[in-house]
Amino acid sequence: MSRSILVTGANRGLGLHLVRHLIANGDEVWGSAREADPQHLLALGPAGAVQIDMGDESSVVAGAAALSSQIDHLDVLINCAGVDARAFGAGADERGPFDLSIETVQQVMAVNVGGPMVLTKELRPLLLAAADAIVLNLSSQLGSMEVGARAGNDTSYCISKAAMNMLTVKTAATLRSDGVAVVAMHPGWVATDMGGERASLSPDESASAIVSTLGGLSIADTGSFLNWDGSPHAW
Repeated sequence: MSRSILVTGANRGLGLHLVRHLIANGDEVWGSAREADPQHLLALGPAGAVQIDMGDESSVVAGAAALSSQIDHLDVLINCAGVDARAFGAGADERGPFDLSIETVQQVMAVNVGGPMVLTKELRPLLLAAADAIVLNLSSQLGSMEVGARAGNDTSYCISKAAMNMLTVKTAATLRSDGVAVVAMHPGWVATDMGGERASLSPDESASAIVSTLGGLSIADTGSFLNWDGSPHAW
């Protein structure tokens, strides 16, 4: 059965590949992007596109309203959009805990945590109108206390993904009684602009596995932290 799905950050990287795989799966897919006319996304032939800057609360609210005016339910929300400190001018080797300004950390947090929190809130009516809806928050292994203790160059990114995991747990507890599952997922180390060319997974490989895993998720998985292949990830 075709599902109605929104993927954020859908004009490049992993988000773009997720849209392609979901469309191939027969789903009705919407994508969001900061651009008003996201050419790479639109070239895939999605059901539609909405303009959302995940770091701007008013943009998130407006984008959710635009989507809500066009569909009456949402089966899956995939919060994929994300940045690290380099997006706000930090040098590649200037991302440790004593390198970053508070402003840069706040900017990363706004996109990676604040945006998904507000978007999920604004789309809650559409999620409740669907049967067995799912919110998939794309987190990272670097949000794990266990992994973060030994890996991760970008402190702001690690902090934001740890916060994303807590947001997942709190949102899952809030929406459990409504039958909406909320899951955090590590997509693997993916060779995107952010992940780098040394990464172990291509965006296509990660997206394919995520879409396959998504198909098996249910309310029984709510509040969990999983790998792209569906295996549990350490918190």
